Amino acid sequence: MPKLYRYLLATLLLSLTTPQILSAQDAPATSDPAAISQTSLDLPAYKLSPPTNPRAAMQGFLFSMNRIDNGHDSFWPSALFYMDFPQDTPLNTQKQTARMLMDVLNRMGRIDLDSLPNDLDLKPTPDDIPILRHQFFPAPKYSWMWDQLAPLGQAPLGSIVLQADADNQWKFSRQTTHDILPLYNSTTLLPPRYHDQQSRIGENLLILVGPTFQQTPSWAWASLLGAIFIGLLLGKIVQAMLRAAAKRWNQRGKEVTAIAFDNAASPASFALLSLGLGLGITQIYREPKLATFTNNIIQFLLILAVGWFLFNLVEVIDAGLRRLSEKTESKLDDQLVPLVRKALRLFLVVIFTLFVAQNVFGLDITGWLAGLGIAGLAVSLAAQDSIKNLFGSVTVLFDKPFTVGDWIVTEGIEGTVEEVGFRSTRIRTFYNSLITLPNANLINASVDNYGRRQFRRWKTHIGVQYDTTPDQLTAFTEGIRELVRSHPYTRKDYFQVWCHEFAASSLNILIYIFHEVPDWSTELRERERLFIDIVRLADSLGVQFAFPTHTVHLYKEDHKPHETQHEKPQSMTDRRSMIQGIRAAQNLIKDQPWQSQTPGPVTFTKGPTDLKIDEHGNPIIEKDKED
Repeated sequence: MPKLYRYLLATLLLSLTTPQILSAQDAPATSDPAAISQTSLDLPAYKLSPPTNPRAAMQGFLFSMNRIDNGHDSFWPSALFYMDFPQDTPLNTQKQTARMLMDVLNRMGRIDLDSLPNDLDLKPTPDDIPILRHQFFPAPKYSWMWDQLAPLGQAPLGSIVLQADADNQWKFSRQTTHDILPLYNSTTLLPPRYHDQQSRIGENLLILVGPTFQQTPSWAWASLLGAIFIGLLLGKIVQAMLRAAAKRWNQRGKEVTAIAFDNAASPASFALLSLGLGLGITQIYREPKLATFTNNIIQFLLILAVGWFLFNLVEVIDAGLRRLSEKTESKLDDQLVPLVRKALRLFLVVIFTLFVAQNVFGLDITGWLAGLGIAGLAVSLAAQDSIKNLFGSVTVLFDKPFTVGDWIVTEGIEGTVEEVGFRSTRIRTFYNSLITLPNANLINASVDNYGRRQFRRWKTHIGVQYDTTPDQLTAFTEGIRELVRSHPYTRKDYFQVWCHEFAASSLNILIYIFHEVPDWSTELRERERLFIDIVRLADSLGVQFAFPTHTVHLYKEDHKPHETQHEKPQSMTDRRSMIQGIRAAQNLIKDQPWQSQTPGPVTFTKGPTDLKIDEHGNPIIEKDKED
């Protein structure tokens, strides 16, 4: 599972680079500035102090706005406390001004709080007048803003000033809140700089992971490595044992059981590794937030192992259903088995996603479920073709125009149905390509199903020479009918064998018969068998097959009297000829092996036929004991 490990590492790094890592437990319980000033946080980078200097005021404003951006609207009174507004300013206007000020500060880069004056820096002037005003912007260190905006035809307009009130509470001055709009508009062309990932990864890693490295003893790290090694070793051992058991069950012919053991091997190994990691990490000192995060990761890994096993278990169910479907004559279950496999896997993925979202990451999925109704309408409009394909699948399953294994012709496509899915049907052509046909096309398309033929027609003409006598013709046609009545796979209740037409160089006999066979290969074999018997019958009756020839007759003026070549038929002439043909056919086929046992369908064997030859190179034909 190397991809899984990379994914988990990426998830950890992404969580460490979020704009704020402080949870609601770290935030002050009240938005009262006095209460905030007395709150002591564990994170040194965000310690708040009374806004008795510009540094504390900037720190408190940034902290409050970051908490608001993190979804904690209860910090709005705290953020607005650090801004000087006229008394009649609407609350929405105050919030909008605070957001614009925060955006401008973000575009200036990370705020160096140490560069702002604190209580020690605010010393009285020589005239004993205290400093009550600090201009944060414009300042020399922000000259780069002019360099970037000048080529764009723009320049920063406005200033940011921190000023103390009568109670020595430092805030952003009223002039700053009044002129923030032009400054905001003039700096929108600058990219945000505060959210630079590289500048925040180090700080967040230090805040989150620093105490872990400082307070965890060496033996605890050794325990973690040992637990991971033991979990990995046990996982490999269990994996090897399960796959060995799968191999033994497969040798015994228990395919389903073998698949179950083989598919359980990898999830079991992954679960043991995750369990070893979880046990080892309990020995490591972790901050509450880091402990929660790592516990969620371990829980996610264990749930993933269970989900992986259940996902593989579908393969076991699929194998069992396929074994059951092979025992039935109906092909409907052969079509349903792949659909059941796909439906179960899709169901498991959805359930796993919802379970992890709610129980591991603490997300509220009720809103997701409630939105499925509205989303369903949107999806139904956007996925009309997919829905048509789904209804096409239902049509194929219940109307059954064809089943798996049928030979069909539809939409100009001819081949054997290989699989019927939710969206499409796969057809294997006779030149072995695979065509995917959307099921929506099958709703209105005509399907010519050759696989549903009960009888397979064979229509041909046999040309015999013009010198064939009527008695030979009668005997020959009746002999062919007797062959049709006798062959094991021919239809007996309807066939046509007649002298059909006088052709240019032959007398044509129509053969119009049907074979009742399971497949095309057997049809070709039985057609060949009948074809050869007809040739033998013609030879036994003295009937000669005609060749396409042209005969030139030289006509003379002298007329000779006509000489009758054939005797006048008597009442039993045709009957005798028919009996002669029937006896010839019966005598021809009486010793053939298919008379006693009907041959089965055609089977194909691999490799050449093993022929035995004598010392002279002649083939040795082994006769049956009955012969």
